[in-house]
Amino acid sequence: MSAPDCPADGDETVWRRGVLTRRQARGDVWLAAGLLGLGLVTLWLASLAVEGSELEAAAPPEAIGWLLALCAPTALRRRAPVAVMVVVSAVFILSQLRGYPDSTTPSIVEFLVIYTANAWARSRRAALVGSAVVTAAMLVWLGVAVLGPLQQGGPMLSSTVAAVVYSFVLNLLFFVAAVWFGRSSRVSSARLHALERAGVDLRAAQELVADRAIGEERARIARELHDVVAHHVAVIAIQAGAARRTLHQPEIASGALGAVESTARTAIDELERMLTVLRAQDGTLHDGPTGLSALPQLVADTRRLGLDVRFSTHGERFDVPDSVGVTLFRVVQEALTNTLKHASAGVADVRLRYRDRAVEVEVTDDGVGGAASSSTQQHGSAGSGLGQRGMRERVDLHGGELHVGPHAKGGYRVRAVLPAVRTATVAAAEDPARPRTREAPAR
Repeated sequence: MSAPDCPADGDETVWRRGVLTRRQARGDVWLAAGLLGLGLVTLWLASLAVEGSELEAAAPPEAIGWLLALCAPTALRRRAPVAVMVVVSAVFILSQLRGYPDSTTPSIVEFLVIYTANAWARSRRAALVGSAVVTAAMLVWLGVAVLGPLQQGGPMLSSTVAAVVYSFVLNLLFFVAAVWFGRSSRVSSARLHALERAGVDLRAAQELVADRAIGEERARIARELHDVVAHHVAVIAIQAGAARRTLHQPEIASGALGAVESTARTAIDELERMLTVLRAQDGTLHDGPTGLSALPQLVADTRRLGLDVRFSTHGERFDVPDSVGVTLFRVVQEALTNTLKHASAGVADVRLRYRDRAVEVEVTDDGVGGAASSSTQQHGSAGSGLGQRGMRERVDLHGGELHVGPHAKGGYRVRAVLPAVRTATVAAAEDPARPRTREAPAR
């Protein structure tokens, strides 16, 4: 007997029908009462139909008793579906053997309990086996009830045989339909439950994604604020210190204060630009000196603060995504800022390398970064730890590598490698002072 696909019994621990509600229980009671009322009507009509015929019918009190025994268990059809199916089927057969004149209401009740057993039983296998046993018993009873009188009455006519086969097939389809619709109802309920659970899980996932997006956006804002503010504030602090120490030399102090003013204005401009971007819908940076092309200007600005910065480009240049260029620029900016603030260095070396499938920047200095662990921590983290954390977050977003720590030859080194596919070669202007070497691909 075929039936709709449904989880196997071993999977029923995943889903079971919920506890029967009071409303459902009351509905079953009212259904039993309605079937009893329908049965009384059909019993009366059937009694009138067989009155005066040769058919032996049960007495009215006995017939009403069989009707009560048949309809009353349906009030518990969803509490004990398999047991109710077996009891009702037994009452059905016994009542027919005793000459119960009606078959309409008993057939309706039988269909209902078989359907309920397959739709509500805790075990699908038990419901299916019980339905098969009940169906077989019904067909055996039908065969005995029909063939018995024929054997006593002589040879069977072809019309009688056709009637028997017709009755047999009709009842078989009746029971198969009850099983089919019951199991279909069970599958529909299981799928509805799965959809409800999927909806709950989807809402939870949406909330998780929203929370994660908010966290990532806050981290991005924190990185932008740190990169914009920390560098310029560090420059302001250095120039202000120089102005304070040279107050007796007005020309030098005036130059330092002018640098403080210029740097402060630059910081304000970048903050305004960043706030404008944050208010925009796409949240991307469309302008501003942040990219690989801005590295020479960054090196020149840092050199004016008294640090001897050397800049070189290696490999065959090619276009890289703007986001990669901004990340590399921020890494160099943070490294030079930390060198100014913590390293007490005299020389810094910035190297930009174009490789086959990656772009690399390396910033080294001859400061005290490798002298002691405490200095190393301060130099690498910009004191509060936000600088190194911001660099790592930016590099991780692109699937790159970041190496920060003391250099083997002394001083400190910051090295970032970001993947970038070579798409178009850019013919760079020849600069005799800039070394151009071919290096091995990034690891």
